[in-house]
Amino acid sequence: MRTTAAVLAACSLALTGCSNDEGGDGEAEPTTESQEENLVGAGEMLGDTFDLQAHRGGRGEWTENSSGAFSEALMAGVTTLELDVVLSADGVPVVWHDPEIDPEKCEDTQPVTEGDEQFPYVGKLVHELTYEQLQTLNCNKQLEDFPDAEHPHANSLIRLEDVFDVAAGEPEVRFNIETKIEAEEPEKSASPQEFVDAIVPVLQERDVVDRATIQSFDWRSLPLVHEAEPKLMTVLLWDDTTWKPDSVWTGDVDFDAVDGDITQAAAQLNAGALSPEYELVDEDLVARAHASGLPVIPWTVNEAADMQKMIDLGVDGIITDYPTRLKGILDERGITYLPGGARQ
Repeated sequence: MRTTAAVLAACSLALTGCSNDEGGDGEAEPTTESQEENLVGAGEMLGDTFDLQAHRGGRGEWTENSSGAFSEALMAGVTTLELDVVLSADGVPVVWHDPEIDPEKCEDTQPVTEGDEQFPYVGKLVHELTYEQLQTLNCNKQLEDFPDAEHPHANSLIRLEDVFDVAAGEPEVRFNIETKIEAEEPEKSASPQEFVDAIVPVLQERDVVDRATIQSFDWRSLPLVHEAEPKLMTVLLWDDTTWKPDSVWTGDVDFDAVDGDITQAAAQLNAGALSPEYELVDEDLVARAHASGLPVIPWTVNEAADMQKMIDLGVDGIITDYPTRLKGILDERGITYLPGGARQ
C-alpha cells in the first residue's frame, strides 16, 4: 500500500511543486501557497494510515445516514464518517442522500400542522420541505440491495451538527461530507453557494475544520469552499458519467483542455484528494495521483475481493457500505487505520 506519507514524499519538491504536465520540458510548475497548504493538509488529515470510511455510516449494516449508523461505525473503529448533506427549504444542512423523499426508504407519520397542504411529504423534494416537516418522517425501511442491514429504531432525518454530537467522544475521527448538488437538474437542490454558506459555518462553529473534507461531484462548489474556509480540504468525486467532455459537473475545468487528466483537474481546483468510482482505479491512476501528491480513496467498494484489489493497487483509503468487512480485511493484512485501529 502506498501511504499518504509516501504520497507526500513523492512531492518532496515543496517549493517547486509537482508537475501535472506530461509533456513540455519536464520542469515542474511552481506550487502556490494554497496548493502547498492543501497537500500538507492531506498529510495531516490521513497521516501514515489507511482511511477506513463508512459510506453513509455503513448502509450495508445499519440505517443509512442515521445517528445509529454513525454510532455503530464509531464502535467498529472507522477512521472517517462519510455522509451526504442536502439543504431543507429553510436552509438547514440535513444528512440525507436523495433530492427527494424516497417512498422505498421513508414513510409519513403526521403533518406538522393540521391541514398542511404539502402533506404527505413522501415524494416531495427535500429542498421544498422545512426541517420541521422532515422531522415527521420515519426513514428506516429495509432496502432491497441491503437485506442484512439492521433497522432497530424509528429514524428521523438528522442535521449535520447532530453527527458531530454523535462523534463528540471521538476527537480523532474525521468527517467526509458530500454536497448533494443536482447539477443536471438544478431546480431539485440548493445552489453550490447556498450549500457552502450553510455547511462551512457549522464546521467552524463546531471546531472540526481540521478533521473535515468536502467532496462533491459538482466541482463548482469546491473553489467556493476554499473561499469560505481556506483550511478545508476538498475532494474530487467522479465517475465516467461526470468526468467527460462538455460535462455540467466539472465547473471551470475543461475535460479536453486538460486531456482528460484528472490530476490536472485537481490542480486547477486545488483539491487535496481524488475519489473515483472504484472500477476506474488502476495502477496508472494511482501512480499519477501519488506523483502529484494526491491520495486516492475510491467509492463504493463492498465486495471483499474488490477491497483486496484496491488495497493491492495502493489506494490510500476505501469508502464502503460494509465497514466491518473492510476492518476485518485490514486487520488480517496488518494495515493500520488509526484512529479506529487503536480500538480493538
